Amino acid sequence: MALHHFEYLVVSPGSRDYQAYLALRHAVFCEELKRVTPSGEQADGLAIETDEFDVHSLHILCRARDTKTLLACSRLILPSPKGLNVSARYALNPNVLCGVPLANVGEIGRLTLSPVLRRSRSSVSIVGGEGYVEAAGGVTLPEPSKRDGSLVALGLYRELFRLMSLYGISHCFAAMEPALARLLTRIGFPFIPAGVPRADAQSPRYPYLIGLHAARAVLAGRNSSLYDFMTTGDGVDGEVALRDWPTGCRRPTTLPYLGSGAPV
Repeated sequence: MALHHFEYLVVSPGSRDYQAYLALRHAVFCEELKRVTPSGEQADGLAIETDEFDVHSLHILCRARDTKTLLACSRLILPSPKGLNVSARYALNPNVLCGVPLANVGEIGRLTLSPVLRRSRSSVSIVGGEGYVEAAGGVTLPEPSKRDGSLVALGLYRELFRLMSLYGISHCFAAMEPALARLLTRIGFPFIPAGVPRADAQSPRYPYLIGLHAARAVLAGRNSSLYDFMTTGDGVDGEVALRDWPTGCRRPTTLPYLGSGAPV
């Protein structure tokens, strides 16, 4: 599927799309990964996952344009008097910001792909025949599959970069496993270590920091197609960016969890 088959929404609290976004977070972070303890909260009969940082965050939901299947989500926590989620969960290196004003520092969190993009094609629940779903009006369309994960994930990062620029966020923290940080850095997203892992973590997840200007500079020098995709509109073909992957860099099947919002 090309990127035009997907739509990225900045969803507002109280809307049905926002409730669907919180339900996806619950399905992944509470039920599947079990990194967040379910609160029992519901909206329209759906279990949802939310926390105190949502009120000063921007929330991104990706879904299939025609079928409205939920595919991915993330949030950008904006600076506020409450601070950032990562600050409460990790011992951060006090020198990592190098004088960057806290008013320009945010946090990327709750970033995940839907299970439909992380399962084998044969295990996906099918409607209307193997590998296809039926959209409104009886039009049969390809089912989003694991092969679409890379493209959907890159679209999420593009939306996050766009919102960072729009809201004056020059740097963002994120927590992830070192292997994912290394992969993202090789691709062209220069995440730098920003502290030590939590002692009670189920897996070694570290805090990292990325600068918007640094990321754009690295992408421009490493992969012009990916740079164009990340910095311009929908007219740039994301599949071309994936095709022109840096030599010697393994192309990921998916970029599943940046997950800085997920306590571990």
